[in-house]
Amino acid sequence: MKNAIFIVFIALIMGCSSTRTTSPNDVAVLDGPDARNGATVAAQLTTLYGRKFPNCNKVDSQPAFLCSGVTLRVTVKDPAGQYKVWDPSPTSVKSGGVSFSYLRADANFGRLAWGYGNGYILYPFLEQPAGKDQLQYLCSYPMDAWGWHRSPTEVCGPSATYPAQSKRCQEAGVTTAAQAVAVWNLAGGNPNLRQCGFDVEDDRNMLAGPAFYQSLLAKSMLGITGFNEHNEIIIRTWPAGRANTLPIKAFFFISGGDNQGLADAQYNQRDFYNSTNPKIVVPIIRLTPPASSTGTATFTYVASDQVVVQ
Repeated sequence: MKNAIFIVFIALIMGCSSTRTTSPNDVAVLDGPDARNGATVAAQLTTLYGRKFPNCNKVDSQPAFLCSGVTLRVTVKDPAGQYKVWDPSPTSVKSGGVSFSYLRADANFGRLAWGYGNGYILYPFLEQPAGKDQLQYLCSYPMDAWGWHRSPTEVCGPSATYPAQSKRCQEAGVTTAAQAVAVWNLAGGNPNLRQCGFDVEDDRNMLAGPAFYQSLLAKSMLGITGFNEHNEIIIRTWPAGRANTLPIKAFFFISGGDNQGLADAQYNQRDFYNSTNPKIVVPIIRLTPPASSTGTATFTYVASDQVVVQ
């Protein structure tokens, strides 16, 4: 996968130095004044959400998270003053992985982890500006992995309750969405802890793309059960204090009611701006989750939501 990503990345860089021919579904790799334009970011997120790709560039070694979907993490404002919301938590430092969810038109969910109402969204690697870190995606669970009940020191590790079934999927004999759903639907017990994680690590090469896509298909196949709960993607823990190079595309809050998450999103936007040098403005986006598994999420930029502007 590394070679394939490198080739595509070089092609994108070369393309930026000459005239590019784009289709209506293209999202340009931005590195300039427009990169943080809020309306542009909202439009890009809408496009990424709608891309129901099985992989990127029709290459199995390039999982779809590199070029499609919305990878997001819910946050609590300045958690106990211990760390910045964009830095790994002490739990993530210990386990080696940071938990995210992945929202896409064919992998819908209506409720964020813990019922939280704000957080941040990452760039997909093949769409991020130059100079940003490449984060390493490790495994993908069709549903909430209940990671706090899994191995505290082995990222993507099994739960103690189901040590065989909850290993990485290829080790548990699960390679397809149908097999994952069958394990989920076994009678009794806790299906969240029973499910395995689809291994999407870089060194799996041509197996990584299909593995990730099967995790998305499994969520869809679970119907209303799948819609009622977020999925979970584990990304390798990165060093703290890398605000300038961390590929954060937007801060977000759940739109609706009294917009309770807006205040925290505004705090995070200002805190991130003050933590970067040179200063980086990351827009706040309103996320309206889909109302059903076949519904559509929306991403909206509202100028009055912003406390820091370009």
